[in-house]
Amino acid sequence: MDIRQLKYFVTVAAHENFSKAAQQLFIAQPALSRRIRMLEDELGVRLFERHLRGATLTPEGRRLLDRAQYLLRSFDQLKSDVHDTQGPPSGPVIIGMTPNYVTVIGAALTIAIKQRFPDAQPHIVQAFSPAMHDMLRDNAVDIALLSGATPAPPPAHMLAVEPLFEDRLCLVGRAGDPLLARSEIPVRQLRGLPLILTGVSRAGIRNEIEALAARQRVPLRIEAEVGAFALAAQLVRRGMGYTVYLPSSVALESGLAAVPIAGLWLQRSLAWPVSRPLSRVASEVLPMVRELIMAQVEQGQWQGARAVGRRRPRG
Repeated sequence: MDIRQLKYFVTVAAHENFSKAAQQLFIAQPALSRRIRMLEDELGVRLFERHLRGATLTPEGRRLLDRAQYLLRSFDQLKSDVHDTQGPPSGPVIIGMTPNYVTVIGAALTIAIKQRFPDAQPHIVQAFSPAMHDMLRDNAVDIALLSGATPAPPPAHMLAVEPLFEDRLCLVGRAGDPLLARSEIPVRQLRGLPLILTGVSRAGIRNEIEALAARQRVPLRIEAEVGAFALAAQLVRRGMGYTVYLPSSVALESGLAAVPIAGLWLQRSLAWPVSRPLSRVASEVLPMVRELIMAQVEQGQWQGARAVGRRRPRG
């Protein structure tokens, strides 16, 4: 197996067609098919299902694709790092964020990176924290911004996790709702309320509200589960119920109001792999991410956030 074979494999996967991939690679289609067959024979698995319309990845092919893309990125970045040790950092840096991070700082961070490092290529990826852990493990992202406590902390030799701040969680409803006019409500006030919850169970916001309600023996009436706050906000505005979310995102929506839930905070963390060296550009961007977020928190620009005692990262 070599870099050229992996490049051929990734190109076929992108086009889902051997003929189109061969045209892009300037190679005869029979030769390309032969190189992919050699790769399959070496790995002992079938990477593509061939059919009349082209080729689709098998489950084994999908697993290889993530690793192959990472290896190709690393190879390109290695060349860049070796040649550009004296100049400004360049090349791709992939930053994974949970949805609220994307909403609040995604644009500002992208602009800040390009202003400081014009030759850098920031790539923002959005996912929930469990998926983000998998992406860090699989080297699909360089840096990740996580939400919520990590249920099963990764081994210290694999991942560094640095708590940055805590975010207040609020009950969110339609503007003018008298329930939301208070300064704070206890979790018992959620009893019987129709809730539209975002995210995935046992992670992030969902984990925090479900755990607090369970500790205080408050049953939650979950009417719907959605993957995005934007959809939850639409349903709330239409009178379907309430949701639980972060004030920094609620402030960007019209027609909504929010009240903090007593004792309900969401931990926010910065994570990066330590099992492999970061590229030069990722190493330069990492402190930028930290500085940008903490400046907003400490200056009161991140609504509902409070700084925590700075702890050494685990890892």
